[in-house]
Amino acid sequence: MKYFKSILLILFVLSLSQKSKAQAISYYPFGNAQQLSIATNPTKVVWMDFRFQMNSFISSLNTEPALMVNLGYTRNANFYVGGGANLGIVGAIVDNRKLVNGYFGSFGVRAYPFEKAPKVSINFELSPYVQYDGAAGQFRAWLGAGYHFGGK
Repeated sequence: MKYFKSILLILFVLSLSQKSKAQAISYYPFGNAQQLSIATNPTKVVWMDFRFQMNSFISSLNTEPALMVNLGYTRNANFYVGGGANLGIVGAIVDNRKLVNGYFGSFGVRAYPFEKAPKVSINFELSPYVQYDGAAGQFRAWLGAGYHFGGK
């Protein structure tokens, strides 16, 4: 049953990414929490990234929209910075929690190292995070893989 739910979630996200005209999808299994990312074209100078936390109860499901800016490009990678907010949309609706949990910055690289698969990327990101009230923070790191539908 667990695998069925995972497959169903992946199919839902893939259909959502196609309908929203997403240009890239990434999965971050290594980091503070597993995340699925749907992004606009990450090779443009400015792009949006929408991340969904994958390993939590539905009422604790966090979403992180972020605005990213590419700082530089090499033949096989792009380097970016950005930031956004950690939102608890479901928790705000179901449990009357605060909508904004905190804020984060992002410093990352999307590398395209595979000559035979130029649309596949390896993503690494450092992401400092601070709670909404500033009482606590974390230094997060993400490592994952992605696929760029629009090509490199």
